[in-house]
Amino acid sequence: MEKSDKIIVGKNVFDGEESYYLNDIYRLNSLWILLGIFIFLVLVLARWAGVRSLIGLLISFVVIIWFIVPRIIDGQNALMVGFVGTLVIATVSLFVAHGFRSRTVIAFVSTLITIFIALLMSMFFTNIMHIFGLGSEEALFLQSAEGKIFNLQGILLAGIIIGTLGVLDDITTAQAAVVEELHNANQTFNFRELFTRASSVGREHIISLTNTLILAYTGASLPLLLLFKLYEGPVWLVLNSEIIMEEIVRMLVGSIALVLAVPLTTGLAAWYYNKRRINK
Repeated sequence: MEKSDKIIVGKNVFDGEESYYLNDIYRLNSLWILLGIFIFLVLVLARWAGVRSLIGLLISFVVIIWFIVPRIIDGQNALMVGFVGTLVIATVSLFVAHGFRSRTVIAFVSTLITIFIALLMSMFFTNIMHIFGLGSEEALFLQSAEGKIFNLQGILLAGIIIGTLGVLDDITTAQAAVVEELHNANQTFNFRELFTRASSVGREHIISLTNTLILAYTGASLPLLLLFKLYEGPVWLVLNSEIIMEEIVRMLVGSIALVLAVPLTTGLAAWYYNKRRINK
């Protein structure tokens, strides 16, 4: 901390006496600069599409902060609230960012199907692996919140589903766009040709995005991995711990959803454009 840094000061009153303490460093000014750089680059490089993307991002943030979070705090079913919120985010973000087009509808349908599959997988494996959502410090704070009872497993599952949507948005829209472009380039392509050619692009998406997803989760968990390495124990014991297993389940469910979304989106898009070719 330097002399010119802004700080947040807390105040305590005990037996009529006031005392002050350093609560934290004020960081929001730097955050606005970083956020401004992000918005500037999106608008300059993506232009109108970037505007739509930012609007979709803002709506997603609003849904999470003002719909999902308050309802979970009020004691509603965390998994159901998270699932409904995810559907709202998927609907708004896809159509606002990509417009009301055939390929957006295809991406939307594929996203919903894949999210539902990911939800079922998450529920099944968290149950058989006895993962209860207690693997983080935040979960322990929620558990000890006065006057509140949270279903931590439901919160964990809701988080997995919301995180999975972030991956699916990209892959489903990209695959639907690939099939549409192939159809527009050569309208004699039948279902098999569209599916085969688009799948080759999809495989590249799977390779790159799966690697990105795994590295993102690993990066977020790096301090935790260092902590386990510092206090060495058997590898199997580390992997078996709930705190690590939660991250592994998140990572694998997201990766499986990503892999499934490619053939599903490609198949739906190839079927639609082949049907449109036949009906001409």
